[in-house]
Amino acid sequence: WFLPRMPSGVVSLQNVEILLTDLLADAEYNAGYNFDSLVVPFRCVATDVTTGEPVVFTKGSMVDAIRASIAIPAVFSPAEIGREFYIDGGAVMNLPVEPLLEYKPDFIIASDVIRWTPEARNIIDVVTRTMAIVTEENRREQRKLASVVIYPNVDSFLPSSFSRAEEIVKTGEISALAAAPRIKERLAGHPLVLNRNELGHRARPIIGDVRIEGLKVTREAVARREIETKKGDTLDFKKVTADLERLQATGLFKHITHRLEFHYPNVDVVYSVVEKDYGIYGLSAFYDNVYGFAVRFEVAQGNIFGSGVRLGISMVAGEPRDWRIGITGARFFTLPFTYRLEAYWNVTRHILYDKSYDQDYLTYYLSRATGAETELGYSLGRTGYFTIGYSHRDHYHQLPTYVSENRWEIVTGPTFKLRFSNLDDLSFPNKGFDFTVNSKYGLPNATIPGSFLKLDAYLQRYFQFSNIIVLGTHLRYGLGTDSLPRAELFRLGGSALAGAKEEEFAANEFIFGRIVLAYRLFNILKNPRYPFRVELTTDIAVFDPFVWQREPLERSFVGAGLGIGTNTPVGPIRAYVGMSSTKDVNFQISVGIPPRERI
Repeated sequence: WFLPRMPSGVVSLQNVEILLTDLLADAEYNAGYNFDSLVVPFRCVATDVTTGEPVVFTKGSMVDAIRASIAIPAVFSPAEIGREFYIDGGAVMNLPVEPLLEYKPDFIIASDVIRWTPEARNIIDVVTRTMAIVTEENRREQRKLASVVIYPNVDSFLPSSFSRAEEIVKTGEISALAAAPRIKERLAGHPLVLNRNELGHRARPIIGDVRIEGLKVTREAVARREIETKKGDTLDFKKVTADLERLQATGLFKHITHRLEFHYPNVDVVYSVVEKDYGIYGLSAFYDNVYGFAVRFEVAQGNIFGSGVRLGISMVAGEPRDWRIGITGARFFTLPFTYRLEAYWNVTRHILYDKSYDQDYLTYYLSRATGAETELGYSLGRTGYFTIGYSHRDHYHQLPTYVSENRWEIVTGPTFKLRFSNLDDLSFPNKGFDFTVNSKYGLPNATIPGSFLKLDAYLQRYFQFSNIIVLGTHLRYGLGTDSLPRAELFRLGGSALAGAKEEEFAANEFIFGRIVLAYRLFNILKNPRYPFRVELTTDIAVFDPFVWQREPLERSFVGAGLGIGTNTPVGPIRAYVGMSSTKDVNFQISVGIPPRERI
């Protein structure tokens, strides 16, 4: 179990480190880990956390040096090299010209990319701006040491504009070309010499040993099966990089690095890992104007005995009321399967529409359920997975006395789920698709004499026509046999069916289509992750259309809705008004993510 602690940085640089290893490992080895022996001599600056002084890296691992030089305080965790910790050199020297003077250069070209416009969207922008303010005097002194200073026009970019890297590089190229005549004029009459080092190929040593450091909970066999680099192999940095990627993909570690220990004529490869904090406390809240507030609390412990198993207990107060305990995981020791085993107690309030009793008579009733579910799954590439399982639930429906239906139901049987999804956002998607199939086979028992089959297929596809306009299409089909129990009926209404009352329709079969046209007005806090959108929705649903073809009072439904919504740090916020073809009007507002499914 664990004690909560504050993180040293809010963003991980793990992917950057692996990318740098892939790009630089061969070159730095061939250079003998001496930056002056590279084709172009290299320097980078970081700040020693202990002394507050700038440190110029001239040798060692380029990956470690670059990692240290970009560790923006409070955003990225400090880089540890040896026993020292380092942060971004920009904290004390934002335009490092002085380190070049050791070369006694005839001409120095500096590029000052500090941006002074007032906009700042997040902590990266704020901290970078703070460092620029603090180091302004030093930057003025550094500019005096340069022969020419180029000022790229970066006013349209932010320090956090990582996704616009190609545009930023292009801006630098344009600025350099614009400055070329001035540079040529300054260099007139000076002979130009292109100095480049010859970087030959150093023979790769034989690996003497492969070790893993930092394992405290995870079994070594679990980590070692991800490592293809073996004792007796010739050192291959492509293999080492692939090992780092596979270790990261396990999800067990928050940081992974490697180092080489040379014992002539061999070398040891050491993988150093930092395990995740497997203890979890979770608290979330949800509100809508139909069911009110719900609060969910969870406590969990992951990677039990190094097995990858996560044990969790959760409670939901509000609607629905829910208690459950279970285990989940993405692997079991070395077996690469996902799994879930849960036991629960749930009380859900349902709405009953009985048109045969008194036109639109409406009442509420409670469904109490106790049960257990188990699932075993496997990944189908980066976007898909499937699960097979078994579900058992005991239901008691507190129906009104005039309803002559079975109040006790035992629903038990195997389940299957298939899903493929690459949506860019689950709450307010802009592009991508989501295809899901859920099925259940119910076995006969004392409360349900016959077996039943239930199938639910759902496809949604989103198209982004510009930065502000998104078109979404939804198609869903549900089919259950005639013996489908009340607990398994398809319930549609409310936010799932624009203009319909909550749970207004309960059916054995339905087909549903939706078209969503979304228009982004602006970004909350100027953050693209929090778009404020207006959405126009059109829904069409037909009940019992193909197989059963019953003759209910209403077999089809058409509705339209107009809403606004946005993502926020506390979850999505939505408000919409819907109108049906019968001129019924429905208004709903919700804040957060529903804490638990309604059973």
